[in-house]
Amino acid sequence: MVNRTEVPEYAEDAAILRFYNLESLEPDVWMDEVSGPSDDQTPESTLQQFARQKGEWKERPSIKESESANDLQVLDSTDPLGLRPSIFENDPRRNTTNIMQLKEKSSLVITNKSFQPRHFLLQVHKKTPYNDLVAGEERLRLHVHQRAEALKSLVHTNFDRFVSAKKTVDHVYDEMKAKQLNAEEEYGTRNLEFALKEANSRADQVYGPIVERRVKVDKVRSTLGILQRYKFFFNLPSSLLESIKQHKYEAAIRDYKRGKFVYHDLKKDGSEDNDDLDVDGVPTSLEDEGNITELHRKVFDKVWSEVDKIVVELRNILLKMLSDPWRSMEEQEKTINFLFDLDTTEDPAWFYLDSQYRWIVGLLKETYETSAERIKSLDKANETEEADIPRALALKKAIEGIQTKGFDMERDPDTRIWRVISDLVKSLSTLLLRCLPDFWRLSKAFIEGKFANKALKVANESGGRRRRQNVGVDLTKVEQCQKMTRNIVDLYAALIANHFSLTKRNLATQRSPDGTDKVIMPQFLPKNACSIHVAEYLTRIIGDLAHCVNDISAIHLAGEAFSGLTELMEQARWKFVEVICRCWERDAKIFFLLEDWILDTDLPQCTSLLKRYYDYHKFCARSAYKISSLIATTDDLGKQERAEIHPEYVEKIRGAFLESTYTFLDGLVRLAFSDYTPLNEKEEIQLAKKREKIDVHSMDMRILLTVGNLAHMRSTVIKKLIVLFEKAYKCNMEEDLKTLIDVVDQLDKILFDDYIKRKSALIRDIVRQGILLSGVDWYSIPKPTEVHAYVYEALMTLVMVHSQVSNVSKQLTHRALSALLENMATDCLESFRHVERFGMGGMLQATLEIEFMHQTLQQFVTPAASDTLQLIYQSIEQSYDAQQQNTGELQAELNHVKDLLVFSRKSTVVQFLCFKQNKERKQRA
Repeated sequence: MVNRTEVPEYAEDAAILRFYNLESLEPDVWMDEVSGPSDDQTPESTLQQFARQKGEWKERPSIKESESANDLQVLDSTDPLGLRPSIFENDPRRNTTNIMQLKEKSSLVITNKSFQPRHFLLQVHKKTPYNDLVAGEERLRLHVHQRAEALKSLVHTNFDRFVSAKKTVDHVYDEMKAKQLNAEEEYGTRNLEFALKEANSRADQVYGPIVERRVKVDKVRSTLGILQRYKFFFNLPSSLLESIKQHKYEAAIRDYKRGKFVYHDLKKDGSEDNDDLDVDGVPTSLEDEGNITELHRKVFDKVWSEVDKIVVELRNILLKMLSDPWRSMEEQEKTINFLFDLDTTEDPAWFYLDSQYRWIVGLLKETYETSAERIKSLDKANETEEADIPRALALKKAIEGIQTKGFDMERDPDTRIWRVISDLVKSLSTLLLRCLPDFWRLSKAFIEGKFANKALKVANESGGRRRRQNVGVDLTKVEQCQKMTRNIVDLYAALIANHFSLTKRNLATQRSPDGTDKVIMPQFLPKNACSIHVAEYLTRIIGDLAHCVNDISAIHLAGEAFSGLTELMEQARWKFVEVICRCWERDAKIFFLLEDWILDTDLPQCTSLLKRYYDYHKFCARSAYKISSLIATTDDLGKQERAEIHPEYVEKIRGAFLESTYTFLDGLVRLAFSDYTPLNEKEEIQLAKKREKIDVHSMDMRILLTVGNLAHMRSTVIKKLIVLFEKAYKCNMEEDLKTLIDVVDQLDKILFDDYIKRKSALIRDIVRQGILLSGVDWYSIPKPTEVHAYVYEALMTLVMVHSQVSNVSKQLTHRALSALLENMATDCLESFRHVERFGMGGMLQATLEIEFMHQTLQQFVTPAASDTLQLIYQSIEQSYDAQQQNTGELQAELNHVKDLLVFSRKSTVVQFLCFKQNKERKQRA
């Protein structure tokens, strides 16, 4: 039996699904509505309504054919085997809401054309027992047989009616054919055709003009409606030009995006309308409904082509803005987003990154070349040649600046080139610090996809994690970003290394004519650059480099980009220490030129040269220490622990320290034996006033001052410098100190012995002349009445020596007179030994003179001198003629000699007062 009660309800559900283009009565996803009539469109014309109704009538048969094909109108859900009340498990009205499911279930009905027994058994009776299936088969066979018998009975019962109906139909057909239903009469339609044609012709004459006018009016109204509706779109080119002219780029891009949406929507509707044309060419979506024709679409295309031309110009303007390096990163990020909104074919983020890279590289090169040209021009303007005198003058001026704590070289003309060199490094470092961090942040933002196209971002977010990592990021560009960063750092390092010749680790040497190796100074050193300026500015430069490297390190560059800076620092440290050491040694060779023979106010026994040397030596050692330990690279020196200096640096600086000290000591000896030549003639008048009694052209004065300097060097300067060096560099220099002391002692001995030798020669001549060559007959000479003149002359020579030495260095007085006394005693001994015999008068005269000499120089008598004097007494005694000896008379004469000695001493106390000790002088005063 057919389930008639379910047929209307099922047909209603199917109609609902067809009307709304749904596949299920319980949809899970929203489906876009098929374009249809809109409420805001203009009223339909008569032709439009007719076309729409015609389209609807054409749609209806197609739906019925589809339903009849699938037997969707009638369902017989009874089980043909009679085993179940229905072949469906539940009510098909409630459970079957999908057309495809309905079609599949209808195929289970036995009356359906697509019915398949196997499928039926599999879906309906998959759990039915075999015996029940056999019984159902018998029941089905019986039912089919009964239906066949019923059909035969129906035909047999109504056979007469069938024959009568067939006869009546044939009779009617014969009559129609006999009268008008033939080919000659066009099967009875000729008259009707003539009538219809005549009616159509009259209708065209009467209603044709009206319809044409109505069509024209509709077209004008449609055109006006489109112009009014799309007024923004048609005004878009002019509004874009006006916004660009006023630099309102954001407004221009907003209008462009709105216009693009409208244009794409129109193009989309046009493509869908073309797809919906039926066989008669009538659009089923009715583009006439919106009054948009193909002609209108051409107008839209032309307007949009103008917009595209303007947008191309706007893209060029924005790209030019991106290439402007002075704009902030936030502003450029805005510009990049603008270009993405303008659908640029070129990646604006990459364009900006590449333009920034090229600008930074060009700016680094330009900055270096500008500074290099300034250095060259200043070097050419300096007409002085490399010489010791200009360098010594600059060194003296720099040391005075250290001593007065006014070490400001910013206005010193001697340091102009150094300032430009320092500015070169500072400007390059400042430029790198200003550009590289922003460039690296830009690169990281580009790598992380911050500037990726918004469309790609949307695809990223909807495509899963793995897709987000890949879309919008070009791995080759990521590598290129890192490579560009490394190239910027390498260029900076290469420019610095090229200027300071850092690639050559050690300075070159050249064989000089005297056979020694002369160090060739690097080209970046200015002419006549003194070691103080070199040390000061190289310390500043390494400090600027270190600050730059530390700041760049804080931005955490990827890959090996930072390794170029660390290598640059190591090369600069070694090269700068090398240059300072060589300049240190070179200036030590000419340091003696700074001697102006002015006594130090704090140490009158020394000249001011020692203080200059101490400050100079300490400054060079400290500068080398700052560079080698990189203390100059930190802002807070107190908080930083002392860095351990590499032994290679310690050995180099130690060698320069010792070499410069030995060279300076050699210069002191040279000063003593060479006549004084003023370093600066303009200052000589003032210097002469400060010297007072010092005769700088006297070798004796120079030697005495130099000996005093050596004594202070031995006792204080060298030890203090050694202690400071050991404390700073954490090394042991005990053996070096011993060696230096030995050298100082040797030099002191050379100078002092030279001075004593020349003074002793004068006394020797006086003594020999008085004892041997004055014509005195020591055998027959009468009894003494006074001390001979040669004794006074010799002692007055010592008085002059005492005056000379005490004016220079009182500490040397005792040493000098003691040495001269020893030599004078020796000369007297040798002279008296040449006397063959002494008479009583000669013996008493010689004894008086030696005793007078002995007592006058009592405080200067050394053990060696005392022994020599004893030998003189013995020599005189041995040469005395004993035959003239009379005990009583001799004793009386000795008493007379004593009285004479006392008298002589009293009479010469003023002349020889300098030989008295201070206590005796105070008592006599």
